[in-house]
Amino acid sequence: MNTILQMQNVSLTYHTSKNETLAVQNLSFDCNEGELLGIVGPSGCGKTTILSLMSGILTPSSGEVLIGGEKADCHSGMTGYMLQKDELMPWRSILSNVTLGLEIKKQKTAEKIEYAKELLKKYNLYDFKDFYPNQLSGGMKQRVALIRTLVMQPKLMLLDEPFSALDFQTRLNVVEDVYSILKSENKSAVFVTHDISEAISLCDRVIILTQRPSQVKKIIDVSPLKELTPLQRRESPKFSAYFDEIWSNLQTTTEKRYETQNPQN
Repeated sequence: MNTILQMQNVSLTYHTSKNETLAVQNLSFDCNEGELLGIVGPSGCGKTTILSLMSGILTPSSGEVLIGGEKADCHSGMTGYMLQKDELMPWRSILSNVTLGLEIKKQKTAEKIEYAKELLKKYNLYDFKDFYPNQLSGGMKQRVALIRTLVMQPKLMLLDEPFSALDFQTRLNVVEDVYSILKSENKSAVFVTHDISEAISLCDRVIILTQRPSQVKKIIDVSPLKELTPLQRRESPKFSAYFDEIWSNLQTTTEKRYETQNPQN
């Protein structure tokens, strides 16, 4: 199995005029082709920072981030970034929103426009190609945002809590849609979330981070559920055991942070 992402002893220090903050320390893990990798951790531990390192938006202070064997570079087109909100342009049609990245990269050829239309057809959005974002449901807009990223044909998808703005029922349905699309397109993805259930239902492995500076505390292999859909995973007898293991590790991390911040006299 080929490795698409390698994080090799990555550290990142933020510098200001008055001080410096170590955000990530000696972080090492990888993601294989076709794998969905989840990341969970305490609030403020730097999950989004790690995605920015993978995308090449940030450069590590030490260590290496490799995408397909090459140093992460935000201009390479190797990664596609899906944000918490769909960020669709309200004045542009759905098709025009999907092809926005192609315009920016000056890659809007007839062939790639046709590819965008094929994706819309494949995922039941073609009939809405001339609609505007305010005419679509929240779940449909998230699918459009995902297709906008897919049309750029990145090697690695980065998803930063993409369901957090949706209500619970819509989230369940959209997780099903996103999982189906990523698997159908055989995409590798790193998925940051604060929701343990989402991580288990969507991913093949779940990385648990420590408090800042972020390090890998534990990696939980949930691939025994790999053949199940997200909803089926939630109904599996193994689901609660995975949830308890991840929760226990997160609780331990949070307690240690509290003890550090509030030492006993």
